[in-house]
Amino acid sequence: MSHARAIALLSFAAIGIAQAVPVFAQAYPNRAIRMVVGFPPGGFTDILARQIGDRLAPNMGQPIVIDNRSGNAGIIGADVVAKAKPDGYTLLMGHNNSNAVAPSLYAKLPYDVRKDFAPIAQTGSVATVLVVHPSVPARTVKEFIAVAGRSKGQLRVASSGVGSTQHLAIERFKLATGAQMIHVPYKGSGPAIIDLIGGHIDANFDGIGPVLPYIRSGKLRALGVGTMQRVPQMPELPTIHEQGLAGFESGSWFGVFAPAGTPRDVIERWSTALRGLMAQPEFAERIINLGGQLAKPNTPEEFIAFIDLEIERWGKIVRAANVRLE
Repeated sequence: MSHARAIALLSFAAIGIAQAVPVFAQAYPNRAIRMVVGFPPGGFTDILARQIGDRLAPNMGQPIVIDNRSGNAGIIGADVVAKAKPDGYTLLMGHNNSNAVAPSLYAKLPYDVRKDFAPIAQTGSVATVLVVHPSVPARTVKEFIAVAGRSKGQLRVASSGVGSTQHLAIERFKLATGAQMIHVPYKGSGPAIIDLIGGHIDANFDGIGPVLPYIRSGKLRALGVGTMQRVPQMPELPTIHEQGLAGFESGSWFGVFAPAGTPRDVIERWSTALRGLMAQPEFAERIINLGGQLAKPNTPEEFIAFIDLEIERWGKIVRAANVRLE
């Protein structure tokens, strides 16, 4: 080989190495990641997204920016992610309303919950608690059912809106007990709680976080929690299940989703990071103090199986209660 040819080959090799360096440097992630939340700032979906984003940003080496796209019980935000480029830079902090209940509630959705998302991990949950105004003569679920019977269908029970988790908790309770009550929908939990404290309504099924301060101050009375196990925020409060309504379970859960078609290595990167975070006792305690609970570390496959069960479970309740939205 001539000296000139050897120099030429070395030059080409050097160019190839130089070109390869930028490609390697582009490994995921190389810019900020957007996490869409389908609810306004300050709600638990938003709080959980920000807590996770703050703690995983150093792991990812990039900022994780929360993008609130609120409206229609989380559906607007979910639709943004369903139609986003599947490159790992747009994720969703999903909610059971938008990613499990909505297919049964709505005649037409702008996305398919099974086909348009790549579930990564269930991240947490919030228990639903049955609370009443102190004037309601009930201290247990059994006594509340008796009060509802004596009221002849005039007991007023609030929710944060038609089709919300709280509304479906009411419908499930009615199906399980035969109790007749007046459903009073509000535009969010805040107005409902204000009217409950003021005695304008009688009861509410709500997330434990918003109502816990009023329970502790005596402005509201808690009768039971809608989980199978007692919650750490109020370990003294019996579950509705253990008070005679076997299997009664109602609450909100949350999870991280990517658009369908997102590369598997990106899904695995997030899955590994989230499992590690959810295994941290300090982080679990932080979420409990904020009114929720972390999910147990789980894989994408486990999360998909859970979602399938939730779609089926809530579909039965929606159909039995004949709740339908356009």
